[in-house]
Amino acid sequence: MASGVELQGTDEMLASIRRKLASGVQRLENQGLRESGDILAEAQRQMAPRSGFDKVHIQDDIKVSPVRREDGMKVIRIGPGKRTSWRAHLSEFGSKNNQAHPFIYPSFHENKARVLRLLASVQRKGMS
Repeated sequence: MASGVELQGTDEMLASIRRKLASGVQRLENQGLRESGDILAEAQRQMAPRSGFDKVHIQDDIKVSPVRREDGMKVIRIGPGKRTSWRAHLSEFGSKNNQAHPFIYPSFHENKARVLRLLASVQRKGMS
């Protein structure tokens, strides 16, 4: 006489659990990236120069892209939108006639530790 228990459907159950866990990790990664992007975009808005001309200011056109995959990694882009990107490099790096007023790199450098803490806290929340 055979003893023991035979479980049926365990493969499907484990596959379902794996799918749910993976989608939860994906959501956490996306949430962390979006929140980090918001922090860096706000820092750029505060540091971006404002011209005296009556046109769209770089400061008012800082955007955060949706989360995308590039070369197998999730990325977001933070910076001037289409209306002002053509002239943002003039402020960031300067030109022959104008001194540089960087705002993209300094905003990242000053907020790097804050972003890393945020990403760590989002990951911790997901593990609990």
